[in-house]
Amino acid sequence: MELSVNKRIRNIGIVLAVVLILITVIRLYYPLLPAYTASLVSSYSSSSSSGIAPASYHAQDDIPITDNQEKCDIFTGEWVPNPEAPYYTNKTCWAIHEHQNCMKYGRPDSGFMKWRWKPDGCDLPLFNPYQFLDMVRGKSLAFVGDSVGRNQMQSMICLLSRVEYPIDVSATPDEHFKRWRYETYNFTFGYFWSPFCRSEIENSDGPTHTGLFNLYLDEFDQSWTTQIDEFDYVILNAGHWFSRTAVYYENSHIVGCRFCQLPNTTDLQMTYGYRRVFRTAFKAINARENFKGVTISGTFDAVAFRERVVERGRELPAAAAVPEQRDASGGFESGSVHDSVGGVQGCAEGGEEENSGCWTRRRPCF
Repeated sequence: MELSVNKRIRNIGIVLAVVLILITVIRLYYPLLPAYTASLVSSYSSSSSSGIAPASYHAQDDIPITDNQEKCDIFTGEWVPNPEAPYYTNKTCWAIHEHQNCMKYGRPDSGFMKWRWKPDGCDLPLFNPYQFLDMVRGKSLAFVGDSVGRNQMQSMICLLSRVEYPIDVSATPDEHFKRWRYETYNFTFGYFWSPFCRSEIENSDGPTHTGLFNLYLDEFDQSWTTQIDEFDYVILNAGHWFSRTAVYYENSHIVGCRFCQLPNTTDLQMTYGYRRVFRTAFKAINARENFKGVTISGTFDAVAFRERVVERGRELPAAAAVPEQRDASGGFESGSVHDSVGGVQGCAEGGEEENSGCWTRRRPCF
């Protein structure tokens, strides 16, 4: 019985990894809002006539989950046309902010939304919200990190809205710490804003008058580390904020900085702080004796399109741009980032056990 339970936990973890890829892809087309109000939720919840009607469930559409040994690298592939996309729009999901409605503000084409990611050697199945909610029935999931995790959470709301809208069960009005629950399935997911995944203090001015972060690399961020015992799955991501000006502290002493221009302070590469932050985050997770869940970690979001497309000596308009084929080696300082995270992918000596696995494979570069 214990073995079958462990297999189910791992299978759900695999599905979550695939879902993260799908919602990352979809989110690239629909940047989501940083905050949302109860009025928006209620207006959409009370009016099912606007937008796409909820889809009906068909068992034959279930994504097959097996324990066979066949493997496919879903992180390497290419973009292919998808005439059935998109899966949601600002008209069908309240989570998309009005000022980010491209069509409303004059974008004439919609072709940029009609692509899907095709891994080499296999196909990513179409997301089935009914099956997903059934698999996570009675479970809980948390997104921890920066806006990548926040947008993934919001995209999940849109994808699952074909079945049910969640209710806000947040303990605080602070939009940086949200909790949603799907009543029918007793499924709860939360979001914890922690762009560095650890303790930091912001100096809004700094020596360059552009802001400065004081990062305490060996201190836990208790805003989320003290809360994860309640969750079965934790999606941890950080990356983009590490390009910012920051001073690094260890044992409460300055050990260096990134572009801080402070006198007598060693300038360190971004990866110095990045490696230590992930190590601290994993140690914090492993230190939680009552946390029995699965952790999935991610790093940088990826660039979706070429900045310029030139064909036969002439530059094509953005609408004609075809998504660039990329693999998981792309992205900002990606080689160094991979080395940094790879150095701690054993979850700070926590290993990759069946129940407390820590998967640190980077997201595909879309």
